[in-house]
Amino acid sequence: MVDPALRSQVIQRLLAASDANLTAADVHDATSFRDLDLNSLILVMLAAELESELGIDIDDDDLIRVQTVGDLFKVIESSKKLNRPRDAI
Repeated sequence: MVDPALRSQVIQRLLAASDANLTAADVHDATSFRDLDLNSLILVMLAAELESELGIDIDDDDLIRVQTVGDLFKVIESSKKLNRPRDAI
């Protein structure tokens, strides 16, 4: 599950880049990027910003398959798990 603060931050960024007349309350996991009137270039730019801020690597193949807000959060969570530093032995 995505941290609520991160979820809010990502949704606010999506809305800021969107031409759709929506509020954060209108955005759910099933909301598509088409509903938000966002194209793949905007998604790539957002992913790059998140990679930098969160210290993660989002796989390009995963990003290509993202169609909804929920898909984006799944990719973020998956990337966070893959990029966790291993505990010292």
